[in-house]
Amino acid sequence: MKLALMILLALAMFVLFFCGYFAGVIKEKYGKNWLQAVPITVAILMFNVIWALTELAKTERWQ
Repeated sequence: MKLALMILLALAMFVLFFCGYFAGVIKEKYGKNWLQAVPITVAILMFNVIWALTELAKTERWQ
């Protein structure tokens, strides 16, 4: 189960990285507009997923 948690954590960090990248690309191409809210919202969701996974890893059931 620890392997599954590590894979999910790595994927969430990967998505978080690309959300930052795409937010920068959108800002560069289109300027600051409402379209930039999409990757920022997904990044906030991924941050919460990473936090939840690290808290799950602390519980005895997921060891």
